[in-house]
Amino acid sequence: MQLRPLVLPALIVMLFGCSSEQTQRPTAPVTFEELPQETTLMHELHGSLIGVPADSEVELALLEVNRRDQPDRLLSNVQLQGRGSDLPFILKFNAEEFPKEQKVELRGRVTRSGQLIMSLPAVDITSSATQSLGPLRLVPAP
Repeated sequence: MQLRPLVLPALIVMLFGCSSEQTQRPTAPVTFEELPQETTLMHELHGSLIGVPADSEVELALLEVNRRDQPDRLLSNVQLQGRGSDLPFILKFNAEEFPKEQKVELRGRVTRSGQLIMSLPAVDITSSATQSLGPLRLVPAP
C-alpha cells in the first residue's frame, strides 16, 4: 500500500488544525508577579576529583551524620562516569534542608564492575553556602 497519496491530505488537515482561531488569539502579557516563584533555595558544592580511573562509576553523597559517624539522612547525591583524568563535579542541594546542629559530610565511592575500588575520605561541610572544594584526592579502597 502506497502512503504517498495520503501525505498531501494529511498535511492539509494538520495545517488547518494549527490555524484555528483559538491559537491565534493574543494572550495577556505575563507580569513578573504572575511568574511562579522558586520555593527552594538551591546551593551547590563543586570541585574536582583526582585519580578517577576510566570506565569507573563515581557516587558523591552529601550526608547528615550522627554521633557514631553513621549516615542519618541523604541530603543530595550525584553519579558520574570516570574518564581517566580529573573529574569535575557539581552537587546541588536544598539549603533550607541543611541541618544547623548536625554534622554534614561529603562522601564518595568509586566502583568498577560493581566492586569498590576507591573512596573519598569524608569532607566536613560546615555551611549551607555554595562552596568550591577544589581538587579532592581519592584513595584506594582497603
